[in-house]
Amino acid sequence: MYLLLDANVTAGYYLPRSLDSRRARGRIRVIFDSTRSHASSPVLYIPNFCVAEVFSVFAKHAFGKWNRHVKKKKGTIDKRVYKSLVRQFGSDIHNGAFLNQYELSRYHILGIDLVAPVDHHYQISRGTKKNHKPAGTFDHLIISMGIQLAHLHGPANVAIVTADRRIGRIVDRCRNGIPARIVRKLKLDRAQEVTGRPFSPNIFPQCLELSTCKNADLAALLGAWPLTIGNDLPAVYRWTYD
Repeated sequence: MYLLLDANVTAGYYLPRSLDSRRARGRIRVIFDSTRSHASSPVLYIPNFCVAEVFSVFAKHAFGKWNRHVKKKKGTIDKRVYKSLVRQFGSDIHNGAFLNQYELSRYHILGIDLVAPVDHHYQISRGTKKNHKPAGTFDHLIISMGIQLAHLHGPANVAIVTADRRIGRIVDRCRNGIPARIVRKLKLDRAQEVTGRPFSPNIFPQCLELSTCKNADLAALLGAWPLTIGNDLPAVYRWTYD
């Protein structure tokens, strides 16, 4: 399996307080620790802009005492903790030691034409449609990167891993099929001219939205759940307090 990691779950592994969903925190820890201990062997990709987002999350929780997310968590983290988190994450992404950086390319940018129209048309949101706010450009790019990975490795072998319900709902909408009249209305049939990909449910990767998906979904995609964690799990710095 090839797993494309969103910044929220990646930051939530190293700094659990940054991820609101307790369920997602526990699940990403199992996936990472099982992979790190070589008990399972998915390939872990992280978009290069998500690398920047993760570092920014660490900085927010270290220096943003005014930030409402930080206030909610009862203040900033110790600066020594911040330095250790930066060091650990930097080590894990260096030369693909644990996480493989996936570089943004022109194909991913062009692929937004296959994603953004669906999000805007269906008013896909995290919760209700009241005060709807569409997904951001980075979210659309993550899905577009997933489309490219699915093209390379097959849709059954690729999954986006996130704790953002919006991303999960966009992918589900696309994978479940969109009526032909809506495809034409959103100009998705013309997107092939730009992207080289005919719009179809078959071009989209799978998605694990860790805060809401079922254990059966994880087992179906990863082969088992919970994953086994090997005895040779190396020591890794994580800020373990919520």
